[in-house]
Amino acid sequence: MAKLQNMRGLQNFISDIRACANKEHEKTRVDKELGKIRKKFASGGNISEYDKKKYVWKLLYIFMLGYDVEFGHKQAADLIPATKYAEKQVGYMACAILLNEKDEFLRLIINSIRNDLISKNEAFQCLALGFVGNVGGQEMASLLAVDVMNLLTNGAVRAIVRKKAALCLLRLLRKAGPEADILQADTWSVKMANLLEERDPGVLLAIVTLLLGIVSRSYEGYEGLLPKLVAILDRLKKREVQPDYTYYGIASPWLQVKCLRVLQYFPITDDPALLNILLEILRKIITGTEVAKNINKNNANHAIVFEAIALALALEADTELLTASVGLLGKFISVREPNIKYLGLENMVRLAEVPAVNDAIVRHQKSIVASLKDTDVSIRRRALDLLFTMCNRNNARDIIHELLEYLEIADFSLREELVLKTAVLAERFFPDLHWYVDVMLTLIDRAGEFASKDIWHSTVQIISNNEDLHEYGARKVYEALQRGSVHEALVCTAGYVLGDYGNTMKGVPPSELFALLQERFPSMPPHAKGILLSAYLKLCLMAPQDIQLKEQVMEVLSRYARFMDADLQQRAVEYMGLVMHPDVAKRNVASKPPWEKRGSLLLRRLMHRAGGEEPDEQEHKPVWMQDENGDAVESPTAVQFAPPQAVPTSPSANGHADDDLLGEEAAANGDLPPASIPQPVDPLADLYGLQTGPAPAQALPAGPADPFSVSGDPYALTGGQSGADLRPSGDTEEWFRRLCASSNGVLYEDSCLQIGVRSEGFRGPSGQLLLFFGNKADAFLERLLCVVPPTPQFQFQLGAVPARLEPKKQIQVPLMVACVSTFLDAPRLQISYTLASGQQCNQSLRLPLTVNKFCRAPENAIPADMFFTRWRTLAGPPQKVGERITRTLQLSKPAVEKLILDMGLGPQPGLDPSPDNLVAAATFCFAPPGQQPQQVACMVRIEIERTRRLEAQVTVATPDVNVTASLKNLLVQLITKL
Repeated sequence: MAKLQNMRGLQNFISDIRACANKEHEKTRVDKELGKIRKKFASGGNISEYDKKKYVWKLLYIFMLGYDVEFGHKQAADLIPATKYAEKQVGYMACAILLNEKDEFLRLIINSIRNDLISKNEAFQCLALGFVGNVGGQEMASLLAVDVMNLLTNGAVRAIVRKKAALCLLRLLRKAGPEADILQADTWSVKMANLLEERDPGVLLAIVTLLLGIVSRSYEGYEGLLPKLVAILDRLKKREVQPDYTYYGIASPWLQVKCLRVLQYFPITDDPALLNILLEILRKIITGTEVAKNINKNNANHAIVFEAIALALALEADTELLTASVGLLGKFISVREPNIKYLGLENMVRLAEVPAVNDAIVRHQKSIVASLKDTDVSIRRRALDLLFTMCNRNNARDIIHELLEYLEIADFSLREELVLKTAVLAERFFPDLHWYVDVMLTLIDRAGEFASKDIWHSTVQIISNNEDLHEYGARKVYEALQRGSVHEALVCTAGYVLGDYGNTMKGVPPSELFALLQERFPSMPPHAKGILLSAYLKLCLMAPQDIQLKEQVMEVLSRYARFMDADLQQRAVEYMGLVMHPDVAKRNVASKPPWEKRGSLLLRRLMHRAGGEEPDEQEHKPVWMQDENGDAVESPTAVQFAPPQAVPTSPSANGHADDDLLGEEAAANGDLPPASIPQPVDPLADLYGLQTGPAPAQALPAGPADPFSVSGDPYALTGGQSGADLRPSGDTEEWFRRLCASSNGVLYEDSCLQIGVRSEGFRGPSGQLLLFFGNKADAFLERLLCVVPPTPQFQFQLGAVPARLEPKKQIQVPLMVACVSTFLDAPRLQISYTLASGQQCNQSLRLPLTVNKFCRAPENAIPADMFFTRWRTLAGPPQKVGERITRTLQLSKPAVEKLILDMGLGPQPGLDPSPDNLVAAATFCFAPPGQQPQQVACMVRIEIERTRRLEAQVTVATPDVNVTASLKNLLVQLITKL
């Protein structure tokens, strides 16, 4: 570098910066110096080369301190054509740091760079090559590549210049793009062959690095370089290098790694003598490597070994060499050093794809399983990949057993992949169908929410298509429910299996099966409830003489015949008709169709998750779809049994058709559809109870009886004759979420109407909402109608709403609310108005009356013994439920704590042993009519994943099922969008 000690001004400036007491003083001093430099540069030709060099050094120092330097670029570029090394050096350095490859200033200095490249001054050549190697772009590649090539192939220049030229040419090759053929193989391969004869290991390393960049694009035309590369490796193994290039007794390990890496891009050579020499070199590397005490020597040896193993795989080496590789990698995965263990597992995964060495890998199965419990998640992931790859028919039982055991302690980030791979292995290698059912049901039970739909679909299908599994599968599902399993996937599996084959179990009446399923019913999502409703109908048809079971099923169906979800409502209405008319059910219910031949859903899901291509169907065909020779066979037909299975006659109306995997459809044989079957008279048949007299149930429509809804969808935002200009101007769901944790905000807004909400006086089971209706239009809003449909869980008293709303005016309407029972969903507000043009807008909005609005935080901290006593009392679902949250942005504890406070819950610091977790408590209040107010103790725990902070687990425990489900769902929604 140029001598800086003579630049007194630069030294003084650096001393001033170091003497600054704080950041403000430093910024003041920097701004003062920038102003001085700017003034000097603006003076034009009055500045000397020395001052220009000094000021550019100052600008570089200021830039390195983190301040923006927006001027001085031209002055730095003007220093490059200088004749003195000191000025040229600072010019190149400043341009390399302050400019990028697309900067316009670079065009001003390309000629100066070329002049330095073709000059006889090697120092100038090195400066130019270093600059182009760091900043050169596509334009420089087209203009300077030839000059750089000439320097590389010129044997008269010094080694340092040729090394820089090789690396500079590699940069230009990468920036030129694949379409630019700056290195033509027919001429450049000959030059590369001559360059590989170089005896200087430093120059040779740079040349091989350039060759690696070339063949990584295409090796065609460079096949003649193979003998040169093998000769270099042979010479290095004989240690025929200068002592300066020997690292801990290893001859230039970096050059060995590069040569081995380049050879992997070439196809297997046709020259047997050359191939034997290469294999012998690999054998010496793999079998002659020993673990040393010096960590630096170990790192160099390991780098060479890993590349040698990769090359042996590419060359399809003999089994003996690959087996020796497995033995060496087995030592690596047994050490404590995490980097070596990771690389050992990663390379053994590649070897596991070679069937000939599978037995050798199995010998290290114990060490591989132990790596599943390593503290490093990347090592655990590689161990899982290796177990998945090495699994075969002989060790499948042991590996799957280990994976099921590990599933209980696996962290969140690994469970989804672990569950999917375990299911694929069980599907591919199960020894018998009974074992497969046991494994899959255990997997579904332990996986919980991580069990995808494809997993339990496959389990149901294999049970359905094998008659000898009907009773066995139903018995296993029944036992799992008795143990207390409540996860959605297992409940859905139980709904299908017990609904179809529950009658095959001797000594277990359908009423007992109904009781087990009904315990889980309240906490299930809508699509799972639809499956359970179908199961209830089937259980009822299995025992037509069980009057009590029939009454219990009819009670559930009648309740959901008035439910807001259109699919559940339609199912309930149709099933009520089938229960009341079993003779009609027998004529209208069809048996399950046979399971059609298909590929593995689980394998397709695994490949899609990994971002890979479609799997080979013949190679990965599920076991039950292969004969003894491995050929595909036709799928067995579904087994029929009496009584026939009842299903809805129409597809799901709410998007749950995907879960009807067994193809349950009613036959279109001319009989009356279930929806038209006469129903018992129900005084509450109208959805919102707005009718004054009893109405026959057959008049109940499939959709909700909403006076404002035209489409029949209770969640539709716009109905009637509403045009595009009356659509909401924002996200209504986002407005609702904000109001859940806030006392005021916007509930709805379009181009004509705005509705605001303010919560007041919520101190227990009652409170008041103030609804603000604002007319944004220039004309009257006619026929303004506002209705809060009555629900059994609330009592409402709505203030008067005027029929007309003046333009640019706002009115206030009070809504008194009293909670009389626990609830799952927020009540809705139905509004309707008409514009002067006759255009009508109808809206159905959720009111921000969520469970937290009726909660009170404890005034004092709850003692730990009292809290944990209540927490342990609620052993599990449905009173205590949890759900995992995955986010794209990091989750901070202060943000979650603020959300908890805004919701009205009381944080309880110090109760959770982890400082990253939060514990909160509250009391939910409601007052049944004519009774004293009642309280429900609520406990919340939020666990935030420590490392990436992108996942969280929300657990809610209360004695009431509805409060637990509604509070958990609300917290999950708010934290997900936090």
